[in-house]
Amino acid sequence: MINRCACLAVLFGALLLTGCATRMEKQAFNGEASSGIKKIAVQQWDDQDEYPARVVNHPGMSFGLIGAAITAADTASKTKKLNDLLDPRKTKITSDFYAKALPGLRQLGYEVVTVPLKRGAKPAAVKETERVTTGQDAFLQLNIEAAYLAAGASTAYFPFVVMTAELNDSKSKALLYREVYHYGYNAGNKDVVHIEAAADCKFSDIDKLVADIEKTRTCLTASVDLLVKQIVADLKK
Repeated sequence: MINRCACLAVLFGALLLTGCATRMEKQAFNGEASSGIKKIAVQQWDDQDEYPARVVNHPGMSFGLIGAAITAADTASKTKKLNDLLDPRKTKITSDFYAKALPGLRQLGYEVVTVPLKRGAKPAAVKETERVTTGQDAFLQLNIEAAYLAAGASTAYFPFVVMTAELNDSKSKALLYREVYHYGYNAGNKDVVHIEAAADCKFSDIDKLVADIEKTRTCLTASVDLLVKQIVADLKK
C-alpha cells in the first residue's frame, strides 16, 4: 500500500528538501497480534548518486521564478562541491543500511525477500511491484535517504538521514506498522522520531562542510547503525 502521506513519496525528495506539513498516521507494531507474519517482502532501493547540500529556507525562494532559479543554481553548486569530495561511489549509505537491516530482520525470525527498486521509479511503478510480489505475509516499504541541510543561508549544515518504514498485511492490506525517523538535522517535526547526531557534526558553512571530508562522511554513515537498531527493535515480535 503506497503511503497516503505525500512526505513518504518515492525517494522522499519533498521530505528531504522542504519537510512535511501533513500529519502522518503512525502505527506501533504489535508483535503479538502479528505473530502470524513469517515472510516479509522488503523494498530495496539502489544507492543515491549524489547527496544534496541544501539550504531549506533559502532567501532566493522569496523572489519568484528568478529567485527559484538562483536557489536551484546555488543548491547545484554546493551539492557538486560536496559530492566531488564525498564521492557517492565510496559513500553508500543505502547499501550499508540494507546490508545490516535485512540480516537484523532475519535474526528476529522473519524470512526476508527483497524487491529491488531503481531510484527515479515512478510511484505507479513502485506500487505495481507490491501488487505483483507474491508469497509473503507482509510487505515492508523500508527506505533511507541522506543529505546535508542548513536551515538558512547563515546557519550551520547538519547531516540529515531519513528512514521511513511501513508494513502492510499482504492479504488484507491492513497497516501493521508505520514510523519515520530523522537523524541529524532537526526540522522540529513532532510526527517523527528524531535521533541526534554527534555534537561535532555541525558545519558552519559549505567550506567547513568539505574541509574534512572524512569527518563529513562519518557524520552521515554514523546514522546507519542507529537506524538499523531502531527498525530491528520496532519489528521485534
